[in-house]
Amino acid sequence: MKIKYSGHLPPTNRNFSSPNFGLGARQIDKALINASLENLGGVKNNTHKARSAACRDFALFLKQETDAKRLNAISKQEVTGYAEYLRERYECNGQFSARAARDYLSHINVCLRQARGDSKLTVLATKEMDFPPKNEIETIDRSVSEDLHNQIVTQASEPVAVISQLQRAFGLRFREASLTDCEKALKEYHSTGFITVSRGTKGGQNRTIEIENFNQVSALERGANLQAHTGHVNATPVDSSLKAFQSKAWREVKSINSNYHSHGERKFFACQYYTEKMGVAPPVIAEVSHGKAHFVFAAERLGITVSEAKTEDEKVRLQLSQLLGHHRPGITNAYIG
Repeated sequence: MKIKYSGHLPPTNRNFSSPNFGLGARQIDKALINASLENLGGVKNNTHKARSAACRDFALFLKQETDAKRLNAISKQEVTGYAEYLRERYECNGQFSARAARDYLSHINVCLRQARGDSKLTVLATKEMDFPPKNEIETIDRSVSEDLHNQIVTQASEPVAVISQLQRAFGLRFREASLTDCEKALKEYHSTGFITVSRGTKGGQNRTIEIENFNQVSALERGANLQAHTGHVNATPVDSSLKAFQSKAWREVKSINSNYHSHGERKFFACQYYTEKMGVAPPVIAEVSHGKAHFVFAAERLGITVSEAKTEDEKVRLQLSQLLGHHRPGITNAYIG
């Protein structure tokens, strides 16, 4: 079958209809590594070495998190899922930088384009995934706006709407929101004023979140009403795996508005929390540079010294990082600047 191939032309005998697009390997990682080599004209340079590591990492993700066994079966959803996985690794692991996350995604984009001969699976780090800049300090407010959030919660299916509200109200990851038992959380709130996030957390580490506003209670009540209707203990449909549900939810929100990113709900939570606790907007909203310039900005508006503003900023960022499920205040740079 004739195709219009974009990129570096492969050997004329490569059969695109065969498994792994005729790249001469049964395993996904080896097929992608062959695609990299083909892209570089057979030269095993440092670029190829870096791509090979990303290819193995991507193949391991596919094996653990998806049902894809061949390159031919991979859709953009799987690549998007990998991109989300890379972003979470950066956020949860101080040894995996924002630069590394971007580079890995870029390597996979290149190898998939070479393998397929098109750009249909390319996922853009900034435009589509809200990756932080390579210096790990965000400069643009990438929160989900109120209008976009309302569009999702009024047009999406009830499970997806519930999860969006939970993410926005508590700063939860998609997995955490999907596995939250809202009925149990409501009982805990009425008893203690707090809820405990336990299922789906990174490293299985529980965290406690204080209920401080009506939107948080409303999100839990909507989730509890859904559970009462389905008889299930969370928003994930009882007849679906979390993996399958996440893929379905991704397709659903993209069909409503392609600009929606659930991670932006966490960014909204982060910006709102910082503003309330600090008393001034964070750098991405105030449009003031991260660091000293923002300390001066905060000091002037709060009537305190720059040193006091810096101390308060550090305290609020530490609290915020813990609420988001992290242990290093520096990660908040990727959310609020």
